[in-house]
Amino acid sequence: MRVADLVEAEGRSFSKSLREEGRVFKAATTRLGFATAALVVSGLFFAIGFLVCLAALFLALQPPLGTPAAAALTGALAIAIGCALLIVAQKISQ
Repeated sequence: MRVADLVEAEGRSFSKSLREEGRVFKAATTRLGFATAALVVSGLFFAIGFLVCLAALFLALQPPLGTPAAAALTGALAIAIGCALLIVAQKISQ
């Protein structure tokens, strides 16, 4: 009889613990989902803003330098910024 009572108490304790961990997990995954959605939306806004800035730079450089030179400078700037972001991402991940 004592062993059965002990097993029952352990089962109840495990069940209660499992329910609590489930609630914590659900809350954490909900927060993660919202954070991921916010990250995707902010990333899209950043990309659109960056493209608009590059287009403005191209249009500003086009009259004095000509179309090919303006395109080359704008492309070189975009590549340099992309490389810098990759280097920063690599350093953060280490």
